[in-house]
Amino acid sequence: MKFKDYFTPKSMIYTGEHTNIQTTIKHYQYNSKELIITNDFTKLDGFKHYIQVIGLTEVDRIMALKELFPIEPLILEDVFNVTQRIKIDDRKEYIFAVFHVNYYKETIKEEYMSLLFFKDTIITFHEREPECLEALYPLFESYSELRERGTDFLFYQILDIITDRHIDLMEYNQLLTEQIEEEILEYKSVDQEEFYQMRKSLLNLKSNVTPILSQIDKILSSQKGYISTEQLPYFDDLKDHLSRLDERLNDARELMRHLLDLHINNQSNKMNEIMKTLTLFSAIFIPLSFLTGFFGMNFVHFDVLSYEHAVLIFVLACFLLAAGMIYLFKRMNWFK
Repeated sequence: MKFKDYFTPKSMIYTGEHTNIQTTIKHYQYNSKELIITNDFTKLDGFKHYIQVIGLTEVDRIMALKELFPIEPLILEDVFNVTQRIKIDDRKEYIFAVFHVNYYKETIKEEYMSLLFFKDTIITFHEREPECLEALYPLFESYSELRERGTDFLFYQILDIITDRHIDLMEYNQLLTEQIEEEILEYKSVDQEEFYQMRKSLLNLKSNVTPILSQIDKILSSQKGYISTEQLPYFDDLKDHLSRLDERLNDARELMRHLLDLHINNQSNKMNEIMKTLTLFSAIFIPLSFLTGFFGMNFVHFDVLSYEHAVLIFVLACFLLAAGMIYLFKRMNWFK
């Protein structure tokens, strides 16, 4: 791969990290009566099609799609560029979408997915086996309504699964946020790395949810027959879920901001208490240091130093002075 290829227009370069994953194809061909799964792009007549391309390293193999579908070169370039922003674009003959899916499975994960939506075919592209779409595969066999309806209903199902994944992650983040809030309120401290990782996760989820909501509105208002009137109630319900999720993310972001302020205030208060304690102890030793310096002067005539019990009296006086200052500070509520 040459360095100039990254700056050459219409250059098909995979920009992701999963370069060791070979390209595989899962082709679900279905209608109301039958489901056939193949491993190529060949389409059977009388079927609707869902093609899943896993692994984006074999560029030439994926480019074969241009012979079967009217895909623009710039769109294919965007497919291989996994850093693309989230979008749902209405092209002349198809819809092109890019998603970054966040979900929780043992750890918080993120997957890139791009999608081409034709009237009888949906094609999705993935860097690796898409765990985020695990719930989709059983639907082809068990959910007869999916096979009976058009590909616009499959498009809805994919968006709905992505939204459910985001909602699940939001629930997980909310539990962690409540734990962090309890730690801050009860123990006045929190693991800063855990706190900032949580905040980063929420901001990342927010950036991946909000654009989908606005893009769906744009597609529904400008779509040219890709989504039938029959499916509009499903997309309205999806918009409602996304809208509520977006509101919850806004609330969570505000809560995290307040928790951050509270954590900073707790740390400042703790530092102030430490400085206050050190200052009080310093104040106690100031007169003691003065007395030590005064009686330690090397005068020739200092009769008090020749007294037999002078040291005992000096120590006792220092002790009483220190005790008196501590009592005074407590009366003034400077010591808790």
